[in-house]
Amino acid sequence: MDEFMKDRYGADELTTTMGIAGMALALIGNLTGLSALLWAGLALAVIALARAFSKNRAARIRENEGYQALVSRIPLVGLLMAGQQAAPAAPAGVASDLKRQARTARTMWRDRKTKAFMKCPTCGTTLAVPKGKGKLIVTCPKCHTKLEAHS
Repeated sequence: MDEFMKDRYGADELTTTMGIAGMALALIGNLTGLSALLWAGLALAVIALARAFSKNRAARIRENEGYQALVSRIPLVGLLMAGQQAAPAAPAGVASDLKRQARTARTMWRDRKTKAFMKCPTCGTTLAVPKGKGKLIVTCPKCHTKLEAHS
């Protein structure tokens, strides 16, 4: 087996995620009787195996880096994934950052129909402006920068 896997890429985060998602889809498809879901899950698992047995390391590394970049942009999942690669005991600041990001995401989702959200170009604070009001002059409450916003 060592000789077979000698030049193979092996499993990485993307391969593992694809394999788990494929098996979950196949299980759900089997339990619900949805054959399309079953076959999609099995296809995803086979693609994950093909990635693991691939000899094209450069392409697999690029794909995994793209996956990691995509996942890191998801508010809560990105911090959780970064926490898995870091030390097992996360510092206290990470927990408060997660709570703050979750609270901000809930607020943005709740107000998505009535408010437009933007970032202050100076300090990065998220600002909420009412939708449908046209051109507005907004003052950042943190750094007092005045900026023009279209809502």
